[in-house]
Amino acid sequence: MNIIHNDIFQFILYFATFLLFYYIIEKSARKRLQIEKRSEAQEVNDFHKWGKKILWAIFFVSVVFFSSPVENALIIMFIFSFDAYMQWRADEKEYMMTLLELTTFMTFIVIGYSFDLMI
Repeated sequence: MNIIHNDIFQFILYFATFLLFYYIIEKSARKRLQIEKRSEAQEVNDFHKWGKKILWAIFFVSVVFFSSPVENALIIMFIFSFDAYMQWRADEKEYMMTLLELTTFMTFIVIGYSFDLMI
């Protein structure tokens, strides 16, 4: 029982550290690149909006029925990539922040699984 508590505490500490790391990186990148914060739900057109909805639906179906962690991480990476591509096509600077989020997510997953910090 004690091992389970240590694993959960270790994951929470890892997650909190990574959130703090991302917060600092995001704030400094937005200031340096002069990108104003916008709401997360803004899409550039209808194709972007429906594409994200369909991709998230695929992700949730995958989580419920297949539950493969690697497959789920790849789907999330594809969603971030699709989002960044659509923002880039619309000439928005927000795509740089989306790519930063993608890079941070990939780093979180790789470090977490490399050092066995994921639950």
